[in-house]
Amino acid sequence: MQAADDLEAILPEDLETPIMTSSIQVKVYKRRWWILFLFAGLGFMQCAVWNTWGPITSSVKLAYPQWDDAEIALLSMWGTITMIMGLAPMTILLQTKGIRVSLVLTAFLMGLGTALRCITTEEKPFTLLAHAGAVLNGFAGIIIGAAPSLISSRWFPPNERTTATGIGCTFNQLGNAGGFFFGPWLIHMPKNFTDYPHFEANNSDIDDLRRSIWDYMWITAGLCISLLIGVLAYFPDKPHKPPSYTSFIHEQPRPFVEDFKTLISNKNIWLLVVPYSITLGINVAWSSVLDINLAPFGVSQDEASWLGVYATCGGVVMAILGSRLSDLLFGYLKLTIISLMVLATGGFTWFLLLMNECLPFSKVQLFISVIIGSSFNYACSPLFFELAVELAYPVSEGLVGAFLTMSWNIVAAIFLLTMQTPFVKSVIWMDYLLAIQGLVVVLMMIFVKEEYKRSSVDKGRDDQVVQTGDQNADA
Repeated sequence: MQAADDLEAILPEDLETPIMTSSIQVKVYKRRWWILFLFAGLGFMQCAVWNTWGPITSSVKLAYPQWDDAEIALLSMWGTITMIMGLAPMTILLQTKGIRVSLVLTAFLMGLGTALRCITTEEKPFTLLAHAGAVLNGFAGIIIGAAPSLISSRWFPPNERTTATGIGCTFNQLGNAGGFFFGPWLIHMPKNFTDYPHFEANNSDIDDLRRSIWDYMWITAGLCISLLIGVLAYFPDKPHKPPSYTSFIHEQPRPFVEDFKTLISNKNIWLLVVPYSITLGINVAWSSVLDINLAPFGVSQDEASWLGVYATCGGVVMAILGSRLSDLLFGYLKLTIISLMVLATGGFTWFLLLMNECLPFSKVQLFISVIIGSSFNYACSPLFFELAVELAYPVSEGLVGAFLTMSWNIVAAIFLLTMQTPFVKSVIWMDYLLAIQGLVVVLMMIFVKEEYKRSSVDKGRDDQVVQTGDQNADA
C-alpha cells in the first residue's frame, strides 16, 4: 500500500486519472534503430564540425597567418556561448513543436553552417564565415545535447533505454574523434616543414594548405546536408504506439514553466548536475585544445590528433558497454559512475605526474594515461543523463537534457575563456585541473540520493500495459 502511495505521488496530477481507467497499448518498432542512426549521425557531425580547428592548429596557422591560439579557442568557444544563449528558446521549441521540427531545424543549421565555410579561401572572409559556421553549429548542438534521453524514452523500451541514451550521447563525443582523424588525414603540413613557429611557408605552401582545408570544408558540408535529407525523408515525432507507460505519459507534455520550476527546486538533481558539469565541461573543452596543451612537450599535431582519436573511441566503447550493463543490471548507476570516475582520476593523475616530470616522461605513458582518463570519463556521460532523468521525473527528458547540456557548457566556456586571458602563458594548469576535477566529482557523487522514479512508474503499471503484435515489427 505504501508503494502504491509513493507511485501516485510521482505521477503528474493532470494525467493520473485518465490513464488509471484504461489499459495502454505499447509496441516496439524496428524503425527505432533508423531514428537512433540519424540522431547519432547528427550528433557525430555536430561535434566533428565543432572540433574542426583544434586538431589542425599548426596547419591552419600556416595557411592563415593572422590566426593564433586565441582565435582557435574562440571558434571552439562559440559552441558554449550559443548553447547558453539559445538554450531557452530551443528547449521550448523541443517541448512545444516536438522532436521532428527540432531535428529538422538542427540539421538545417548544420548544413548551412558547414556550407558557408565552402564559399571562399581568402583569409578575412573565410575567418568571418568560419565564425558564422561555428555559431550556427553551436545552436544546432543544443537539441543534440538535450535529446538523447528523449529519443530513447520516445522509441525504446525500458530495458534498452540506457543503451539507446549511451549511443546517442557517445556518438556526439565520437565526433570529437572524427575531428581528430579527418582533419590531419586530409590536411598535411608542407613536405619541408620543420618546426612551427620558426618555419616560414611560401605562397605555394599556403595555397596547398588552403586548398586542403577547402576540400575538408566541402566533405563536412556534404555529410551534414545528407543527414538533413535523411531527417526530412523520415523522422516522425513519435511512434504510433509508445514503447512504455512513461513514454505515453510524456506524449502529453506539461507546461514548460511548470517543468522548469520542478526541476530547479529538486535539490537532489543539483547534487548530480554540478559534478556532471564539472567533469564533462572541463574534458570536452580540454579535448578541443589538446594540440595546444601537448605541443610544448614535443607532441606533434598528428600525434595529438591520433591520441584524441584513441581516447574518444575508448570512451565510446566504455560508455556503450557501461550503458548496456546498466540496462541488464538495474539499480547501480551511482556506483558505476563513481567507479568509472575513480579510474578516470587515476589516469589523469598519471598524466599530470608525467607533465610535471615527477615520472620519467615517455610518449607511450602519455598516450596510455590520457586514454585511460578520457575513456572512463566519457563513459560516465550517458549514465549521468539517465540518472538525472530518473531523479527529475516527471520532468520531461528533453528539459532535463537541456539543463545538463547548458550546465557543462558553462564550465567549458569558463575553461576556454581562461585561455583568452593574457596572463595565462603556461598550459600546465590544464593538467592540474584534469586531475583535481576527478577527485571533486567522486566526493560530490557520494551525496547524491539514488532514486529511480521513472522506472518505478513503469514497473508499477505493468498490469495496465498491453503489448500489441510482434514487439519488433513495423506494421
